[in-house]
Amino acid sequence: MSKRMELAVMLGIAGALCPVFCAGAQAQEGGRVNVGIDYNYVRTNAPPGGCGCFNLQGGDGWLSFNFSRHFAIVGLVSGQRASDINGSGEDLTLTSFVAGPRYSFAVKRRFAPFAQVLLGGAHASGSLAPDNILVDSSSNAFAMLAGGGLDIGLNRHFAIRALEADYFMTRFNNGVNERQNNIRLSAGVVVRF
Repeated sequence: MSKRMELAVMLGIAGALCPVFCAGAQAQEGGRVNVGIDYNYVRTNAPPGGCGCFNLQGGDGWLSFNFSRHFAIVGLVSGQRASDINGSGEDLTLTSFVAGPRYSFAVKRRFAPFAQVLLGGAHASGSLAPDNILVDSSSNAFAMLAGGGLDIGLNRHFAIRALEADYFMTRFNNGVNERQNNIRLSAGVVVRF
């Protein structure tokens, strides 16, 4: 399946699920908006064939609209960077733009574990970016975050994102399998409106 077809299928699934998440909006007095900023650590296996694994660090900003106590739609923009990768002098900056549903379990008012699947795109730049490795490759690709975390409420308007752990998949052309399977860990702050 081509990258464009895969993206179209994923967006179609997200669009088909929207009525499920939007149905709770009518039962609420109004939506609740949350915004957050996080520090990110990404462990990547970007070089093809074997693990020339390396670390990227950066951050993200996100916005969510809660349709009900449990369901929200999230939009997230993130950027991570690594320089002098494995002592090679190579560098990489990875920027991603993803959106999708989040389900919060809300065990107690103070603790809010959640799970999410966010789909979108990623852009790579730097000397290790795909178009610097292969002439016909692109530095734009499909991206997906799937995982969850725990928010701990401090008061009505502020929370700490204690931990978020995600499988972070990108589909950059690498001449072997066109897939990078990464682990992404985050922590940060949440502001609730």
